[in-house]
Amino acid sequence: MTVTAGLAGHSQTDATVIGQSLADPERFAVIFERYFSQIRQYLARRVGTKIADDLAAEVFVVVFAERQRYDLARDCARPWLYGIATNLAGTYGRQERSRYRALARSHRDGVARATRT
Repeated sequence: MTVTAGLAGHSQTDATVIGQSLADPERFAVIFERYFSQIRQYLARRVGTKIADDLAAEVFVVVFAERQRYDLARDCARPWLYGIATNLAGTYGRQERSRYRALARSHRDGVARATRT
């Protein structure tokens, strides 16, 4: 029995399930059920609990859309999922910093205009 199967109580590896999901997309729910809470917890530590649900859901949207690219020789999808989660968390962080910088510029410009009038 593989680590993945033992943790989830299933006898099929992640690779088997992902392979099956190519012909039967509903099979992908098994991957979601196995890993969503772990991915959500990981993201909550990285970006906070408020955004973690949305980002975790986005991880599985990306994974589902890209599942045909998964290397079926790898029994466990966990590293792949964490890699995608890490990339999305990084993108989120960069976007947040950009928004904060724009907000700061906007505030600074507004103050400068107000003092000139």
